[in-house]
Amino acid sequence: MQSSQKNIKKRAIKAGVWIIAGHLLTQCIRFGGNLILTRLLMPEVFGVMAVVNVIIFGIGMFSDIGLNQNIIRSKNGEEPTFLNTAWTVQIIRGFSIGLMILIASAGFYQAGKFGFIPTTMAYADKDLPFLLAFLSLGSFISSFNSIYLFLLNRRLMLGKSIFIEITSQIAGLAVIIYIAWEYRTVYALVSGSVFSAFTKMLLSHLVIRDKCRFAWNKEAITEIANFGKWIMISSILGFMLAQGDRLILGMLITPDLLGVYSVAFFLANAVKDILNKLLSSVFFPVISETIRERPERLKDIYYKIRHRVDAIAMFCAGFLFTTGNKIVELLYDDRYHEAGWMLQILGLSMCSIGFTLAGQCFLANGRSSIVTMLIGIQTVALYVGLPLAFMHYGLTGAIWMIAATPVIRLIISGIFRKYSFSSTSLKNSLCYPCCF
Repeated sequence: MQSSQKNIKKRAIKAGVWIIAGHLLTQCIRFGGNLILTRLLMPEVFGVMAVVNVIIFGIGMFSDIGLNQNIIRSKNGEEPTFLNTAWTVQIIRGFSIGLMILIASAGFYQAGKFGFIPTTMAYADKDLPFLLAFLSLGSFISSFNSIYLFLLNRRLMLGKSIFIEITSQIAGLAVIIYIAWEYRTVYALVSGSVFSAFTKMLLSHLVIRDKCRFAWNKEAITEIANFGKWIMISSILGFMLAQGDRLILGMLITPDLLGVYSVAFFLANAVKDILNKLLSSVFFPVISETIRERPERLKDIYYKIRHRVDAIAMFCAGFLFTTGNKIVELLYDDRYHEAGWMLQILGLSMCSIGFTLAGQCFLANGRSSIVTMLIGIQTVALYVGLPLAFMHYGLTGAIWMIAATPVIRLIISGIFRKYSFSSTSLKNSLCYPCCF
């Protein structure tokens, strides 16, 4: 027991180092690319791409069935038949996403042609339908990614997957910068994205030697479907929550102001993304293995993780709140300086990252319905509160609402602690400490 505990701790630390190093390098690549591109392209380009990315991400989330989480937590997650069936499902899903993007592209084209979208909205940009159609290629390509990327995550062996991710990002950024330098066009961004997807797909099969094959096992399909139905709902709500700020602001402000907001959002999420990546790629496998093998240790492991995450997140929130203006003024030209006060407010939302660890515990226990409810309540609050805040207090009030919405998770977690413990299985699984 003791050696097993040391083994998972050792693997978690090693995986954590890989995640932090890889994500820091990823953020440096993205940040460097962002600085270069803001000098080559106009702010409205980033506003339009923010809308395009929201639509692409949304369609992907509307068909998410949690293959990664299922492979990590399932007792059958190491079985070749299960993995090959999951790969087949992944391809079907990828092609479905690509087709839905093409349909959305046609819809926006027709809506713009007949004047159904007000010209003041970022959604009315004439290039938007063609950008969507171009990016559908990325979905077709990504569907063939090796399913063994998820197995590496389960085993906390992240070196290869991080190498693949970083290499594909560098390749994509090189294409983006070249085309932006030569042509100063928004199509530079989508070209780089598609090339990055192709590079990742190719490397996933070259670097990971395990061969993917088509398979269709009924038991595997049943398990994927049973777990995935709640994941799909929570992913839809998660998309609406994570992207809701840009979905709503895209209807309320001009493309250039949305582009400025996108810069502030990018900076505010630089550190948050690292912590969220640790939660999903390291701590979720650790919690899943703990529940499978040593459930009595869950409470202690949860609090060890939570205290460290909170310490880092709250320090970063305070740092961004006090220095946001200066950071933007130092890094960007006058066109983007209004992103400074936005960054200060958005930075405060980092305080809420630790709250999301409760969801990892519920997911590891197979209780994805609870996570769906948590996300759903936050989503309703954002979609009701953000337009009201904008109506009464303008853009400043809207951004304060965006930053404050995650606090609702703490309140809802408290309600679960008070009312949800009549379930013996929840008590025995020791998931209830995860609410705080």
